[in-house]
Amino acid sequence: MTGADVIAVLNPISGGGAARVRWAAVAEELARRDVTTRVEESASGADARRLAEEAAAAGALTVAVGGDGQIREVAAGVLRVPGAPMGVVTAGRGNDMARHLRLPDDPAAIADVLCDGFRRDLDVLTIGDEIAVGNVYVGLDSVATELINRLRWMGPLAYRLAPAIAALRWKPADFRIEVDGAVFSGPVHMVVVANSGWYGSGLHMVPAAAADSGRVDVLAVDGAANLMRLLGAMGEAKTGAHVARAEVLTFSGQEITVSADRPIPVHADGDYLQELPVTVRIRKAVLPVLVSR
Repeated sequence: MTGADVIAVLNPISGGGAARVRWAAVAEELARRDVTTRVEESASGADARRLAEEAAAAGALTVAVGGDGQIREVAAGVLRVPGAPMGVVTAGRGNDMARHLRLPDDPAAIADVLCDGFRRDLDVLTIGDEIAVGNVYVGLDSVATELINRLRWMGPLAYRLAPAIAALRWKPADFRIEVDGAVFSGPVHMVVVANSGWYGSGLHMVPAAAADSGRVDVLAVDGAANLMRLLGAMGEAKTGAHVARAEVLTFSGQEITVSADRPIPVHADGDYLQELPVTVRIRKAVLPVLVSR
C-alpha cells in the first residue's frame, strides 16, 4: 500500500452502502487539489485494523470511511503506528463521533480538512486489548444496540424504535460502579462511560465529556426511576438537559469498573465487546485526528 497521499479504509456496508458514494465525492475533491488517493474496502473489523496499520506505516493519511464502528476499528490500526494521523469521512447511521468533532458533511469541506485540517490529539478509552473512541455503555442501551444492529435495514429510525422495544422487556439490574476507588451500588437502568458523550444518532448523553479532556465521564440512570417516563423525556438528551434530572447520576475519573448481578452485554461505539464485568481506562492524547480549523 504505497504511492498515495491518502488511503481510505472503507466499510462497504456502512449507511446501507452509502460509504462508496460518499468517498467517491471526497476523492474527486481531493483530486482537484492534486492529492493522490487509494481506497481499501474492509471485510471485517480485523481487516480494517490491518489495512489502517499498513496505510499509516506507509506514511499515508489514513481515513476511516463509515460509521462510528469503522472509526473505532481504523483508530485501533492507526494507533499501532505512534504519531500517525487519521481522517474521517462519515457514512454511517449515527455518525456521533463526527458530530462531537464537528466535522463537515460537504465533500469539498471534508477535502479541505483532510488537506489542511487542525490536528486534534484525542484520548481513547481502553477495555483490555480493545479501544473505544466515543463511548462504552451497558444496560438498557447496550441491549437496545443489539436490537438496532438487527434492524440495520431500517436506518436511523432503528435508533428511535429499538430503545422502546427493548424497554418493554427490561428490568433494572443491581450494578456496582467503581470510579477511582469510590463505589456506587444499587439498581441501575444504564451506564455510559463516555469519551465523546454523543451516541444514539444525535443524543448528547454525557454533555460533560470531551475526547481530549484527559478524563473519563460516567452517566448512570437510577433503576428506581420510571423507565417509560424517562424514555418519553429522552428528547431532553438532544441538548443534554436530561442531566438535571434527579435520577441521572454523573461521575468522572481515570479508571471505571462496572459489574452487575446478571450477565449484560457491553458495547463500544455501536459494537458488542463482551459481557460484564468491565474495566475502562484512558490513554490520553494518543490519537491525532484532523478536524476543521
